[in-house]
Amino acid sequence: MTNQEIKESAKAKITEYLSLKGINYKNNFTCLNPLHEDKHPSMSYDSKRQKVHCFACGADYDIFDLVSLDTGLTGADLFNHVYRMYNLEKDIFYVGKDNEEKIEDLTSFFAECHKNISLTDYWQKRGLSKKTIDKYNIGYWKEKDRLVIPTGKNSYNARAINCTDKKQRYLKPKGQYSLFNLEIIGKEKEPVFIVEGELDALSIIECGACAVALGSSGSRKLIDYLKQNKPLFPLIISLDNDKAGEEGSKKLLKELEDEKIDCICQSLSVPYKDANEALVNNRAELEKAIEDAKKKALCSKTDEYLKKSAAYGLETFIEDIKVQKKNCISTGFNSLDEALDGGFYTGLYIIGAVSSLGKTTLALQTCDQAANRGQDVLVFSLEMTKKELIAKSVSRLSFQKCKSLGSDLTYATTTRSLLNGASLKSKNHADFLSEVVADYSQSASHVFYQTGMGDITIEDIRKSVEKHIGVTGNKPLVIVDYLQIIAPIDMRAGDKQNTDRAVVELKKISLDFDIPVVVISSFNRESYSGPVTLSSFKESGAIEYTSDVLMALQAKGMDYEKKEDGRLEDEKSRSARILKIKEKLEENAEIPGKAQSLELKILKNRNGRRASVDLNFYPMFNTFEEVKKQRVAVSSVSSDGWVLRSSRKRDTLIS
Repeated sequence: MTNQEIKESAKAKITEYLSLKGINYKNNFTCLNPLHEDKHPSMSYDSKRQKVHCFACGADYDIFDLVSLDTGLTGADLFNHVYRMYNLEKDIFYVGKDNEEKIEDLTSFFAECHKNISLTDYWQKRGLSKKTIDKYNIGYWKEKDRLVIPTGKNSYNARAINCTDKKQRYLKPKGQYSLFNLEIIGKEKEPVFIVEGELDALSIIECGACAVALGSSGSRKLIDYLKQNKPLFPLIISLDNDKAGEEGSKKLLKELEDEKIDCICQSLSVPYKDANEALVNNRAELEKAIEDAKKKALCSKTDEYLKKSAAYGLETFIEDIKVQKKNCISTGFNSLDEALDGGFYTGLYIIGAVSSLGKTTLALQTCDQAANRGQDVLVFSLEMTKKELIAKSVSRLSFQKCKSLGSDLTYATTTRSLLNGASLKSKNHADFLSEVVADYSQSASHVFYQTGMGDITIEDIRKSVEKHIGVTGNKPLVIVDYLQIIAPIDMRAGDKQNTDRAVVELKKISLDFDIPVVVISSFNRESYSGPVTLSSFKESGAIEYTSDVLMALQAKGMDYEKKEDGRLEDEKSRSARILKIKEKLEENAEIPGKAQSLELKILKNRNGRRASVDLNFYPMFNTFEEVKKQRVAVSSVSSDGWVLRSSRKRDTLIS
């Protein structure tokens, strides 16, 4: 294979490399240029050119450019590194842009050295048998007085037999250097040991196990190989029994865990320095240590699988439930808490409503009520500023303070009055407002806002949650306002596809961080005049199936009614009745202290019951109040499971 052919073969691996980085190259993704703060995915893969291109900053990368960005390698080191990643090293090995170096095929050299193995007994002193020597073609380099251990077709380690200078103990030829016995990974029939020196690997092999030696090249070659060749069993890291070996083991363990490679650390050589020294001094103990390590590695894999059984963790099942109950976050509305069996648990909660019916206000009030009890809340607002959100909270508190004092609503302020300064028209108004702000400050320290006009991504939400937990140590309640204007994951996909992806990713966030995520959703315009149903939600596919709890606000009385004779009201009668309801809503919205009668219907509750909660909404002052005593008309259950109304009155029934 010529140098150019190798280079073209490497370029074709760019899709594999992108996939290993967790990138779906079939869709747009965030630009890989480290100097480009790409908030909207603007890079895509060009299959014809086998490159990625950013349409925002103009970055144009092939696989060599990407690997250089990730590793910092350049020139010959970069090309050689990429070729090793995909096992493209042949007789011709690329070392620069314009020259090629012929790497010597050392097969004949190895054969000659192997013939001379009987001229030394060094290998016997190191505890190795003729069977092992023959299997791995180990030889004696007479001219240099060295034991030659082939590590690949073009490389070897040559250990000086009578040399006391450690720096001169090994000789390595120029060119590609392979790890000893690396190709066993992926073909092994039992766990493989990862050790430092070739003699250590041979010592473990001598005892009937499998081993790979890192040599002096470190772990990078091993990690690169494992990306393409997953081991069949957990790896056993067993580096030298010294400080350097201990530090190297920790580093390698972390690297393997990052690549999601099953592994354990287990020393074989205590009290000796390494496996070869242990073999020479106490073979029986080394064999026992090897068997114990293999059992431990196999048990780790078995234990991981057995964790999937229903029996795993059963002994702590009741205690886990108690913890979940303790971590439940109250909504601040008693009737809603009752319907949700206590409040918000880990999971995805979605609240929908038609425009201007108070879905953001309800979520924000729930947020403040949770914060007032010391619960941290992260609010992601994609259409309102932080100042507007705070104004809504202060407006509500001013209204509630007036009511609690039994006074009129003279000092209660609207959001608009706060933002334009009209609330400060007199000293009395200003003093009252100062008291309200002081009251709000007690809970405000638990509310964290992140705002952006449609440019907040799912990844932004995930990183913010992770950062909050890392900085404060507290798991937050998350509120997202609202679903349909989260920055699209894929610019080329349709609204429904992006909404579906966003819902799934938000559910993952709730599970990964063990927190409740409350998301506001808009409605289809076709649903503005009918009673709320699962299909009311805009782009409702994943919303319906992925959410744990699906709730919707509607005006009281939007459901179909039955007459006394049992017949369902006709569309003309219903339209006239709904028109009156809407007129009443609009009228009350303009009268201070007048409430709109709404109901919050729980359309889906994965782990509980469906229910309906009556609420009074004061839109002028951004406030919801629960109706303490609910009474609805009941006669029968409709085909979708909801109670139909009749003229007879009785206590609320939950379907």
